[in-house]
Amino acid sequence: MRALLDWLNKLRGRGGRQTFSARFGEAAVYAMPAADGSLVRVLNVGGVLQSATYTDERWARCPFAYLRAFDHMFEANSLTVGRVLMIGGAGFAYPKQLLVNHPGIKLDVVEIDPAMVELAREHFFLDRLEAQLAAEGRAGDLRIFVEDGEVFLLGAVEGAPTATTLAGNAGAPDTPAEVANSDEPGAPDRYDAIIIDAFVGRDAAPFFASDEGITAARACLVPDGLLMANCVVEFTGNAMYQLFAQVERLREHFANVYVIDASDEEFGGADNYLVIATDGAYPFTNVIPYGE
Repeated sequence: MRALLDWLNKLRGRGGRQTFSARFGEAAVYAMPAADGSLVRVLNVGGVLQSATYTDERWARCPFAYLRAFDHMFEANSLTVGRVLMIGGAGFAYPKQLLVNHPGIKLDVVEIDPAMVELAREHFFLDRLEAQLAAEGRAGDLRIFVEDGEVFLLGAVEGAPTATTLAGNAGAPDTPAEVANSDEPGAPDRYDAIIIDAFVGRDAAPFFASDEGITAARACLVPDGLLMANCVVEFTGNAMYQLFAQVERLREHFANVYVIDASDEEFGGADNYLVIATDGAYPFTNVIPYGE
């Protein structure tokens, strides 16, 4: 009976639970059991799971299926992915997986809340990732910007230095102002893929789903680059309508929009879909037929 109670306490986040103040509500860090019997450390902000990490040798693997799904970018067979922007860092689960498994990738992560960056370092192995990159001479491959993602993206479009603060990356430059893939002064920073995973509680940050936000992201992509977004579909009457409306909005800006089911039976409390917008035509796997 005691063992059962201990397991239930872990599932409920009791025992070893730590709480911290964060921008969007109380942040709680605790362990919960995975299907294989191991423990996964999770980050819960405002009552919503935001990130997680394994605590064993799989520390750099994403427990959540929707985060692992961002690896679909490497199925874009005619696009060489070398430079990635991720808006929304939380526990830095995907940055760990991306940079450990794909040496040579340059990744910029924009996280609005400095508390999240510190929690990621102290509890989710971001410090281990930074130390490994430094030891391999790759410290500059990860740049962390404590900034509102909307401000960062619009600043990148204008091609001008911003007031962005880098969160202690050894070897990183002082601003994101340098221009990649362009010889034109004032041209926007260009990325091969932009990942949007920015939420306030259960709600996606609205700017990135707006025409203004989509236009700004497109301007920061290389030709045929990928705009990738995590779309959460709660079990409500209009949730799927919101997903379809977003797909239609993206189709007004890009030649192709792909929808991939990235739901998580083990950890998910809602359905997740990966939406990829691009002008390229790529053989992505597990695409859901839409509008046919």
